[in-house]
Amino acid sequence: MLIQRYWLPITAATALLLTAQAGAEETYGSAPDPAAPLLTLVEARRLALDHQPLLQAQAAAVVAARQSAVSAGQLPDPKLKGGIADLTVTGADIGTLRRETDTQFNIGISQDLPRGNKLRLRSARAEAEAERAERELVTDQLMLERDAGLAWVEVWLPQRARELALATEREAALQAETVQIGYSNGRNSQAEVRTARVALALIRDEIAKLEQDSAHARSLLSRWLGEAADRPLPERLPDWPEPRPLGELMQGLRSHPHIGIAAKEVDVAQAGVALAKQAFKPDLSVELGYGYRPSFSDYVNLQIGIDLPIFTANRQNRDLAARLSELDRAEQLREDDFRQHAAELRLNYGDWILLKGRLARFDETILPEAQARIDAAQLAWGAGTGSLGAVLDARRALLDVQLRRLELETDRAKHALQLRYLGASAHGEEQ
Repeated sequence: MLIQRYWLPITAATALLLTAQAGAEETYGSAPDPAAPLLTLVEARRLALDHQPLLQAQAAAVVAARQSAVSAGQLPDPKLKGGIADLTVTGADIGTLRRETDTQFNIGISQDLPRGNKLRLRSARAEAEAERAERELVTDQLMLERDAGLAWVEVWLPQRARELALATEREAALQAETVQIGYSNGRNSQAEVRTARVALALIRDEIAKLEQDSAHARSLLSRWLGEAADRPLPERLPDWPEPRPLGELMQGLRSHPHIGIAAKEVDVAQAGVALAKQAFKPDLSVELGYGYRPSFSDYVNLQIGIDLPIFTANRQNRDLAARLSELDRAEQLREDDFRQHAAELRLNYGDWILLKGRLARFDETILPEAQARIDAAQLAWGAGTGSLGAVLDARRALLDVQLRRLELETDRAKHALQLRYLGASAHGEEQ
């Protein structure tokens, strides 16, 4: 847990330590440039969409799919044909073109004519594929915003924890100095001096650990933001708006872009089934030709061809069965995607509500009581009726409470980002 990771033991203190100001700050290790502009969550999500190779690649896929949708509805290219016919290969007139033979030069053009709705259905299938690519682009944009936001929160967490650790470090430094003075005056033992030094060293090591965690988190954030990930973050998380009621969000989930991808897969499969049914209808072909005969009159010819789909058992029937199975698969995957997103929506919504109540309990009861406990322990110790151990326990409990609240606050931020993603409409807008 975060509390266990960031708990810093303090084993001795004085009244001066417990009431020290939080003004002076000493930092350790590398830190973002304080002169750089703050990187807010809103800006981080926006920057994640700027010059993003992943989005540019998917945008190119959309353009390609749109171009393919146009070409899919066109007739096949005509075929130009030419040759020589009735060339004599035996007898006295072998190979001649000058005597009275039937040798002829042919040139013509032919065109295949798909019957039924094949062209329209091919275009519809390609159009569904293009729309699927567009849904993928919108989904990628939403996922980038969400993932960049989650990475931003992961940077904010150790930064804020480090601030709590620095406040404790300042108190520990004052404590070590005070105990050293007390030792010089004979009021404290050498063991107390060493205990204070160890406590201060542990705090500083924990600060270094938090800086390491922060560096790791910023490296992950740079995956989406580049150099902007090194900018300092604000001290507070944004104020999250209340999500719409769960029932409304569930109703709108069918229009989520990610569900839309699965829905377009169904459309593509349906077009495939329709095309497979059209395969039972024979296609036509038309050929127009012109013939030149050196010794006789020229001529033209017109031919019409037709497919003969008479052996359908192992061709058209099996292709139709395959397309029907693909349609069933697409429908089942669409339903599975919806169930997965519905479960995630319920989980994130429920946690959002619960965390709101828990944070309110910390702010209204737990934190004030923890601070009051410190005040009471200090008064008792100053009056000689309490112990220093009671003051240290109270201070330790306050830090524990602060870190627990920090954990809840960041957890709620992650759920807020997930709800924003799950509540998006088919056009990528938040519902």
